Amino acid sequence: MLRHLLLFVVLCGFWAVLSGQLDWSDTHQRYLMICGVVSCALATLLSWRVGFLYEEGNVIRIMLRQPPYLLWLLWQIVVSNWDVARRVWSPKLDVDPSLVKAPYTLKSELAIAIYANSITLTPGTVTVQIDAERKQFLVHQLSPGGEAGLKPMHDKVAHVEGEGAET
Repeated sequence: MLRHLLLFVVLCGFWAVLSGQLDWSDTHQRYLMICGVVSCALATLLSWRVGFLYEEGNVIRIMLRQPPYLLWLLWQIVVSNWDVARRVWSPKLDVDPSLVKAPYTLKSELAIAIYANSITLTPGTVTVQIDAERKQFLVHQLSPGGEAGLKPMHDKVAHVEGEGAET
């Protein structure tokens, strides 16, 4: 129950920050605030019905460990953008696409989704397939050497999940 209450409060806070609708005296803003609270309640109810909060581990730990990971991921996106732009604009067009297998040891579906989406968000790599049976991703990379960044990314997602140590 505490997890659901925490989720509801976080969703309401996130909605309030993004919407800026906090003036209860204005009829229009009051209506929007009620709609925001109702939508947050419905999202919380849906997560309770599908069991999301119980399958994903310690939600508070994940929420606290996610901001540093997101900053690190943002930096990786910037670095990868620069690398892809350099390769594409190079007169030699230093591009040699290939498929590589990236094993993972993540346990929760949330962590697997974060890892797969992080790979795809990073320019030059795309998660093509998730093989849950073999616990590996099939990743398309624009040039050789892209797989070198997959292991550190995996370790950081594992740290967010609460498994293993961050490197």
